[in-house]
Amino acid sequence: MPVLLPLAIADFKLVFRDASLRIFLVMPFLIFLVILVALPALISRYPGADQFTHVILMGALIQTSTMFGFIYSIVLIHEKEMQVAIVYGVLPISKVGFTLTRLVFPFVVSTLFSLSLLLIQPFFFLDLTSCLLLAILSGLLAPTLILSLASLSKNKMEGMTWYKLLNLVITIPLVAFIMPQYAFFFAIIPSFWIYDTLNLMIAGQSYGISMLVGYLYFLFFGIMILLDFTRKHFRT
Repeated sequence: MPVLLPLAIADFKLVFRDASLRIFLVMPFLIFLVILVALPALISRYPGADQFTHVILMGALIQTSTMFGFIYSIVLIHEKEMQVAIVYGVLPISKVGFTLTRLVFPFVVSTLFSLSLLLIQPFFFLDLTSCLLLAILSGLLAPTLILSLASLSKNKMEGMTWYKLLNLVITIPLVAFIMPQYAFFFAIIPSFWIYDTLNLMIAGQSYGISMLVGYLYFLFFGIMILLDFTRKHFRT
């Protein structure tokens, strides 16, 4: 905590200095408004819309994490642009440990927002343990996205472009829950397993295998991306 808190404060200062990023801090709250206010009103007006409630909730869950992922990726991209990353690279500290420490805060925030969304959404009853396990899985998307964007982007403009592309890839598996016959094609994308786990929870079916696959996917991709990030970022 003595190390984590100063890093989190420093990163947040960078976020608030950039006016273009402040809107992204508001977006998770707007997502909550959609789920709590707009969607119930839509279903009340158009009863047939309730058949897509689970898909909308899946999308809202994922976007809550991607927002924080994008915000923190810009912090890392900014220090790459300013050549600060090179300074970090010559410090006598573990680059992997330093990077993981900086990822703790966005992971925790994403997990808490995901958990809150799952617990307060008014459409399905989901027990606390299931929600917590799924929120942690969804929260892992934030650090994965942070490292991916920071590794791929040389500047903020590239970061925005890559975010749009990766966010599309993350979101597109939702098609599998509108047209289940195509589910097999999307299983290779890690976010599919978050969607599938929530879908099984809503249906009251066993979700253990789906959740386990999701955790293993993120563990594998996370390690690969972390190693690639530490290799590139501190030698900019």
